[in-house]
Amino acid sequence: MTEPADAHRTIRLGPRQTLTVLSSTPDALELECVWQPGTPPPTHWHPTQHEHFDVLEGELTVVLDGDQRVLAAGDALDIPPRTAHRMWNAGSDPCRASWTVRPAERTEELFRTMARRPGPLAKLGVLWRFRNELRLGSPRR
Repeated sequence: MTEPADAHRTIRLGPRQTLTVLSSTPDALELECVWQPGTPPPTHWHPTQHEHFDVLEGELTVVLDGDQRVLAAGDALDIPPRTAHRMWNAGSDPCRASWTVRPAERTEELFRTMARRPGPLAKLGVLWRFRNELRLGSPRR
């Protein structure tokens, strides 16, 4: 059985979040993300990366530096480096957004590693290995 041509572009981060890699260069990782309704993920931040989201359909709940808001289709969001955030679909319908991470660093590799669903102990290793791309909690100011 052969794999669909675009299967390598799809990354399932779990039952509620699917990423499609549109472009991956050292400068930027461009994705399309679909969130199914679900619960909030942990708060996290990125030491040097800037993220940009454009909501294409549905609603996306965002907590950015402690302030919660709901983004709807047509809304955009920029997240500078060292900004604590989390986002999820608190609605009842799927949410779809474009997502750009600059610079890309090893973010695609991080997502592919997370998609393999490492166990609790292995997750600590993932956090250490990708500490330049992702940190849990809030940064010290």
